[in-house]
This record gives sequence, C-alpha cells and structure tokens, in this order.
Amino acid sequence: MNQQIKERLEATLEKYVISQNRAAKDIGYSSPVLSDYRNNKYAGDVEGLEEAIVKWIGRTEQAYARKKVPVVETDQLRHIVNAIAMAHAEEDIALIVDDAGGGKTTAARYYAEQNPRTTIYIDVVKGMNARALILKIAEDLSMDTQRVNQQALIQNVSAALADRNMVVILDEADYLKADALEFSRRLVNDLGKSGLVLIGLPRLTGTIQNLKNDHRQLESRIGVYLPLAGLTKKDAKKIAQSVWPAVDDEVVDAMYRISRTDARQFVKIIERAQNTMAVNKLPAPDLNVVETAAMLVMRRNWR
Repeated sequence: MNQQIKERLEATLEKYVISQNRAAKDIGYSSPVLSDYRNNKYAGDVEGLEEAIVKWIGRTEQAYARKKVPVVETDQLRHIVNAIAMAHAEEDIALIVDDAGGGKTTAARYYAEQNPRTTIYIDVVKGMNARALILKIAEDLSMDTQRVNQQALIQNVSAALADRNMVVILDEADYLKADALEFSRRLVNDLGKSGLVLIGLPRLTGTIQNLKNDHRQLESRIGVYLPLAGLTKKDAKKIAQSVWPAVDDEVVDAMYRISRTDARQFVKIIERAQNTMAVNKLPAPDLNVVETAAMLVMRRNWR
C-alpha cells in the first residue's frame, strides 16, 4: 500500500469536503472497499485501486480548479430582461430573436429566477402542439389536469393567468407547431391577460411574418420586438473578467475572434482554458492557452 497515495486521498477528501460514498462511486469502487483501503484492511488488487484513486484525485483537482462562469449582467442580458419585463408589466407580447448561443436562454432563465412567482418559463420541445402546451402551463400552475376536457382546461388556465399578473416565456418557440404558436397568443395574451414572450432563432420572425402561415393576428399583437446580433466585445470582456479580473485584452480579443459573437462558445473556450491552466498549473491565461482551448471547441462555419 502506497502511503503517499493514501495521504493524498485523505487530503483530497478533506480539502473538497467529499464524502467517502461519493468518492468511491467516482473512483469506481464500493464504499466498503474504499473504507478498507483507508483503514489498511484492503486485501484485493491494491495496485489497481491506487491507480484509480490517483486518476480520481487528478480529475477532482482539475474540476475544482475551474471557476464556474457566473451569469454576468451584460448589456445583452439587460436588453433581454428589459424586453421581458416590458411584456410582463404591460401584458404585451414580446418577440426576441438571435442566433444560437447568443445568450437568450441564460437571460430568460435569469428573469424567471428573479421573478419565480409570476413567471412561467417553458423550454419548448420540437413538435409541441397546442394541447401539450396547455398541459405544460397547467402543470406549472399546479393545476389538476386529470379528467379535465380541453375546453375546461383552457378556461381554468386562462382564468388563473389573468388572476396572477403572470408572464409566460416560451424559449425556442420556433419549435412550436403552427397551431401551438397561434394558440399561445390566444390562451396567454387574449384570454389570460398576461405577458407572452416568444424567444427563438431569427427564422421565428420569418415564420410569423410569412403570410402563408396566417399568423397575422399574432404579428399585429407583438408590442416588443428585439432582434439581437450576438455577443459584443464589450460584453465578452465582462464575462472574461468575471473569471479572471486581470485578464489581458489580447486574450479576450483572441477568444472573441474565435467565438464569432457566440456567447455559448465564448464560455466554452473559457472553461477549456481553465482546464488547460489547471493541467499546466498556470496562474493566468495567455494566447497559447487560448489556442489550446480553441482546439477543443467545435468552430462554426456558417457565420
């Protein structure tokens, strides 16, 4: 039994406040096995166990060395939050569109977290129809949906919305089926007297404005329209500084150039950079770190 590995195990458990059960699971052994090892009683394949422990220690140190990228109050986030708040306060309909990775979902969830009692946030799944939508809203309102016909459900949901000063956010609304898109306007805004926020890719605007789809009623009721152009360099610097307060401008510029206004990719580059820094025990990111991190992130070729 390698005493140095045993000491490293104990130090890691104590430093990161990790239980024996959790550590054993992550290492790939049972808790009794790890307990026997810690108490010098393990009679199995000690070498194999210690190899697994060393690898786990390395993964753990790397994971804890990485600082989670927080939600940063960027200009983009404020624009989205303000649009949602406007629709909420004025019982209006907002349409927010941007390319994938622009930060729409982060901002919408941020608003929902700040206003949990008056916000319904729905992450739309592809092909969601009108009935699935009303059932999801009813579920979020803690309403009984068993043995309730659709017309009664519509009345119950719309009455509950009208009574609570709500806003319903439909994220990735471009995945709604045509009947559900129009129905959301009727249920939430017309009958429910509540704010409705539709968030999606730029194609959502085209879907609504295409006369063949007959969404003229919805289009005419959109009172807040916010088309966005992705991550700005100013916001990128704020995000980078939330992790590395003294980060060099050239490092931010390099990451921004690679991410091409995609906030999600920008954050992924930061995360991969932190992994690289942890492995190489570097105190701050440099251009070499960014280059290494970028190799691990899939680049987009359509911007």
